[in-house]
Amino acid sequence: MKLNLHKTYSMLFFVLCFSLSFIGNRFYAIPNGINILLVLLFPFVIDKQTFIKNILKKPIVCFAAFLLFVLFKSIFLGHFLEDLNVIKKLFQILLLLILSFGLKRNALEQLKSGIIFGSLFAVIYSLIKITSIIIETGSFNFSNGPIINDTLPLQRLYLGLLCVISLILVMDRFFKMNKKVFLFLAIIFGSFVFLISARIAIITTVIVLLYYVQLKMYKKYKLLTLLSLVLFTFLFFLKSPNLSKRILDTEYKTNSSIFERILTQEPRYLIWKYSYSVLNKNQLLFGHGFKGVKIQLLKKYEEIDDLNKRNWFIQEQFNSHNQYLDILLTQGIIGLALFLIFLYYLYKESLFSDTNFLLFLTLAIFLTIYNNFYRVIGVFIFAIIFCIIVRSKKPSLDE
Repeated sequence: MKLNLHKTYSMLFFVLCFSLSFIGNRFYAIPNGINILLVLLFPFVIDKQTFIKNILKKPIVCFAAFLLFVLFKSIFLGHFLEDLNVIKKLFQILLLLILSFGLKRNALEQLKSGIIFGSLFAVIYSLIKITSIIIETGSFNFSNGPIINDTLPLQRLYLGLLCVISLILVMDRFFKMNKKVFLFLAIIFGSFVFLISARIAIITTVIVLLYYVQLKMYKKYKLLTLLSLVLFTFLFFLKSPNLSKRILDTEYKTNSSIFERILTQEPRYLIWKYSYSVLNKNQLLFGHGFKGVKIQLLKKYEEIDDLNKRNWFIQEQFNSHNQYLDILLTQGIIGLALFLIFLYYLYKESLFSDTNFLLFLTLAIFLTIYNNFYRVIGVFIFAIIFCIIVRSKKPSLDE
């Protein structure tokens, strides 16, 4: 009976990870429903001694300290109800981490398989939709954010992130099992990231591949491969019409420099500019709270000169698009310090495995351009990477 419960529990985690590629704006009920089932089964599958031994790992303790700071600060400063929506998402990370201790260590591979198969299914689904659109219209504009996001089962940035994670996981299996099917899957995930012009995912993919080249290839091939990879990426950025449109095109100036075009075209330039202007000496220690920063940013967006851009920023209610900056604005220096301490210990925990280190690096890079804690998909991806790193078995001295 207990064995069957463990299998059921593992399968639920597999389905949860598989569904990440599709929860987008449509299927939030799937992970929430699975969460409830996992909570109900947890008391029957947990090994209490193992749980007590592992729950006090430094990354977990530090993240719990960060959460408690956010919670009690919001209560004492009187903006708990306004910030409750984000606080619940943060505690979802801790909940999923705790629930992962109901998995046996070998069941972690099922969790990883869920991510891989879910991402692969999302890639196939996307390619079919893109192909059908090209057949009907004769073209497909990958540089148009709304069009590509309506076509993909998940927002481009997050699908790109899942493809990078899946690439890392299949490369790990390729090096362990030496089966070419995993190398083939890695090529699919890497190519798809380039196809959909997911900029930060492309950069991260190149970093991951450079790491593997440096780590695994013979010395006589390293330099040539590194140069070829860098050259290919540079030419792709330069020659790809979809990617160059996303970075360089602008409707305002055709004779402006590349730097000016990027500043004009990239909304994050203005978002970060106004986010930094929200910093207040009187609020630097504890921050404005999540709702407070949202209100402050909307006020700043009203200062944008260009009417169309101003209305766009206000309508979309853009957050700071940088998790580190957002924590500084919302939780102050103390909150940011606690979060960075957590990341430091998570980084140290990841060093026992190349795969875990690359997962940590991927997460750290994506946190620089997006606020994961405001979206359900961002929270689940953060939690899954956290689980994999903390729950992975450390190699013995012999290994």
